[in-house]
Amino acid sequence: MGKHELCDFTNHYNTVAWWHNALSSQFIQTVSLTGEDDFHALIKQICRASSRRGVGMEWGTVQHLDLRHVDRGLKPLQPHAAAFHPTQALIAAAIGNYLIEFDALTGSKISTIDIGAPVVRMLYSPTTGHSVIAILEDCTIRSCDFDTEQTCVLHSPEKKSERISSDTEVHLALTPLQPVVFFGFHKRMSVTVVGTVEGGRPPTKIKTDLKKPVVNLACHPRLPVLYVAYADGLIRAYNIHTYAVHYTLQLDNTIKLIGAGAFAFHPTLEWIFVGDRRGTLLAWDVSTERPNMIGITQVGSQPISSVAWLPMCRLLVTLSKDGTLQVWKTRVIINPNRPPVQASFFEPAVIESIDITKILSQHGGEAVYPLPRIRNIVVHPKLNLAAVLFAHVGSDMPKNRAAYTREGRKQLFAVLQNARGSSASALKEKLSLLGSSGVLADHQLQVQLQEHHSKGQSQLTISDIARKAFLHSHFMEGHSKSAPISRLPLITVVDANHHLKDIPVCQPFQLELNFFNKENRVLHYPVRAFYVDGVNLMAHNLSTGADNIYKKLYPSIPGHIECYSKTIHYSIKQHLFLVVFEFSGGTKDVVVYWEKTNFHSATSKESTIKGRDAAFIGPNENQFAILDDEKTGLNLYILPGAQKEAVGKNEVPNVDASADVNASADVDGGSIRGPVQFTFETEVDRIFSAPIESTIIYAIHGNHIGLAKLIQGYLLSTNDGQQGPAKAEGKKLIKLKVDEIVLK
Repeated sequence: MGKHELCDFTNHYNTVAWWHNALSSQFIQTVSLTGEDDFHALIKQICRASSRRGVGMEWGTVQHLDLRHVDRGLKPLQPHAAAFHPTQALIAAAIGNYLIEFDALTGSKISTIDIGAPVVRMLYSPTTGHSVIAILEDCTIRSCDFDTEQTCVLHSPEKKSERISSDTEVHLALTPLQPVVFFGFHKRMSVTVVGTVEGGRPPTKIKTDLKKPVVNLACHPRLPVLYVAYADGLIRAYNIHTYAVHYTLQLDNTIKLIGAGAFAFHPTLEWIFVGDRRGTLLAWDVSTERPNMIGITQVGSQPISSVAWLPMCRLLVTLSKDGTLQVWKTRVIINPNRPPVQASFFEPAVIESIDITKILSQHGGEAVYPLPRIRNIVVHPKLNLAAVLFAHVGSDMPKNRAAYTREGRKQLFAVLQNARGSSASALKEKLSLLGSSGVLADHQLQVQLQEHHSKGQSQLTISDIARKAFLHSHFMEGHSKSAPISRLPLITVVDANHHLKDIPVCQPFQLELNFFNKENRVLHYPVRAFYVDGVNLMAHNLSTGADNIYKKLYPSIPGHIECYSKTIHYSIKQHLFLVVFEFSGGTKDVVVYWEKTNFHSATSKESTIKGRDAAFIGPNENQFAILDDEKTGLNLYILPGAQKEAVGKNEVPNVDASADVNASADVDGGSIRGPVQFTFETEVDRIFSAPIESTIIYAIHGNHIGLAKLIQGYLLSTNDGQQGPAKAEGKKLIKLKVDEIVLK
């Protein structure tokens, strides 16, 4: 999996196809660099633009799927259902009587089917290529094949006149192990199963062992298990072949539940997430014979209508019936040394609240007033991608719009009057509670704060915010669109602190494409590929596909500390690993581990050095540098055997053998010597390896990429080489645009 780019960083999201291309191009070839100019060209090629908005994680729009020209009639339409393909970058959207399939990466329309009635609920079939199983408003269940653009009726109601609306709750579950669909209407006593292909299994009613109203259905994505949720909060797991009971998920009487509103499954672990209609979020571990609850939290007072796992971010998203979207992290995944505690299993993720105005207006979208309520969120099971469905504009608003906005402004005035002397955060919280009643959207408030800060003013006053908010409400009322939202926004989680979060922390392996130049025509492929999982350096065997722990880089981590791997660097020539970790609280470490190549030698040890980034130096990679947390200090370390090569070269520093012995590590009779300290003139965001003697690449986000010669006793110039001894290197810079960040 990798990162797909369109025009800026909010368009970066995962695609298996892109990663496959990267594997076939980057991983099995090397680039012949004949000079430093070629090297500059290569850097410019792999430097990727990304947005610098915000700090930390936030929701950003990737693109809007255009549905404005579908089923043109007297009444404008709005998409009311959507589903992602389980493995491919495809999305199906339902609008009016039409089903439309799009490429989720490019936004291109692939096919359109007129199915005769609006969709109420739909899912992609996991057993066929491009087919959607849908329940329509005429109560029929149909299979819609996008390849042939044909539909097939799988089940019809007993009463032909029976109809439901798009807001009716119906339950649908598909399993990848059988070409069948399980469905049922809300609070009915039975579940029906029918085949998903023409001429398949006839409709059959399943008689469950409990005579209770059914409030939800779900199938396990890997096991032959059907989960039936009942109105008293009990969930039964049935075998999909025999319908025998496997186990029951039920709490004691001290915690009252009223039935599952949504299910989600962890992609690798046997964890089930259940969102209850009482606003409770639960996690169950079903890997043992007797499943146990491993996490519980109260999301709110509103029923939970949707739960989804974000696979690339390892986060859980919940949507309540009132449109509140919340994101949670599960603590035991991040730190395996911490025992799971039910009360602390779920923790709110550090992510900005979703800004609906920004989501709708980014990338050519249109603002809507008043702000619509989020009706549903659909998450791709493999990619960092989601689709947001909104309630029809005006459906949650009183008929007298003028009275509604006047009332909203009265509430706003009361809040502003009572907030005199309050902190900005307290005021912001009070304003957010008012919703869309004439209050500045969060991103617009941030713009105002930035404008005032740039003008040298300390902060916005209450009167400033009041004036802006009132003007904003009048403007939105007069200029914003109030018709149905005819575009379907695709959104992603953007992390300004970790732009490569969607790419595994792994070390690419490279091979020379000189197979036909060798006399014996024999090419030796690498045995393994390395990646980081938690605190473990993992080895993936390229022949067998087996994964094993190659080295545990930290013997233990305190229970209150969370550890994230950021980058990995590996020198094939020196068999040395540099792995950068970040801990909760913002501290960073670089783990230096020398791979054991001689099995008769003593066991290799790892050592840790404080720093935020690392890179190898020189064509033989016999030196490495670590950028400190202040972003200005650079510490150079020299590997055993490298000092002889350094003799006689003025640009290579002489290393004091007694320098910082605490940072040296004994490795196979030798030791890593250093550090020799250097200082950049200005803050540097990243450093990268360069195959040039005593030279390192540095990057300043939004400014330039440059080469710095490591000459002892001088500042490392970052100002176009006009100071210090690097004047000859002055033109060797690559200018960056304001929003460009060097990622790799």
